[in-house]
Amino acid sequence: MASKLILYGDMMSQPVRAVRFMLLNHKIPHVFKAVKIASLEHLSDEYKRMYDQSKYIYIYLSNQSIEIKLTLLNCIYCSNPLHLIPALQDGDLTLVESHTIMRYIAQKYKLDQLYSTTDLIQRCKVDMYLDWHHLGLRKASTMVFFSKFVAPRIGRAVNQAALDMEIMNLQTSLSKFESIWLGDKKFIVGDRPTLADYSAFTEISNLRFVPVEFFDLSKFPKIDAWLKRFESFDGYEESHLIFKKVLSKL
Repeated sequence: MASKLILYGDMMSQPVRAVRFMLLNHKIPHVFKAVKIASLEHLSDEYKRMYDQSKYIYIYLSNQSIEIKLTLLNCIYCSNPLHLIPALQDGDLTLVESHTIMRYIAQKYKLDQLYSTTDLIQRCKVDMYLDWHHLGLRKASTMVFFSKFVAPRIGRAVNQAALDMEIMNLQTSLSKFESIWLGDKKFIVGDRPTLADYSAFTEISNLRFVPVEFFDLSKFPKIDAWLKRFESFDGYEESHLIFKKVLSKL
């Protein structure tokens, strides 16, 4: 009997929600196990043993490990900088990095519409967006969301100069996303969603919670229409339920 996928993650994480949304939308059997970043559960012995049992090897660069631990201790709702969540376990195999996880799922379950195994051009277009995503969109959007929505509600001070820079970067990123990545298409690569859209959706949809006086997504009508298409998909509500509940209490 084939093993059932186990997805580990914190639903406050955009990459975790992207993977979970994809699994639910395509009705792929899996078990979700919550790992709370705010409680540092990802650093627990139990979570580490999951990697040991799967022969998973992780190498820390000394300077980065110090920076990572400080970031995790001081940023409650930020995703792990090295994406130790999400983690996917499939039998003896353990994978991290959301884009790698989604590629694996798409190819294992033959979801060619998401990541083609036969159309090299389609696959390269998906990869091209995924390679751009982290520095092209995620860095700025995460900073703006945390600074303008989360930080004021938990009494966290914000570096205004750094935030102003990231707001400008985000405006540029969304302009590129709308004009270059979307263009006149329904989705990033064409008329059907791919892995690229799942990754981008959970990142950009966060910005709906930023006060409009600070950041107005309505200035990007193509993005707004694209978000609404995704919000109608099966699995959207379940994959975003915990996230919305937590935000409603802040």
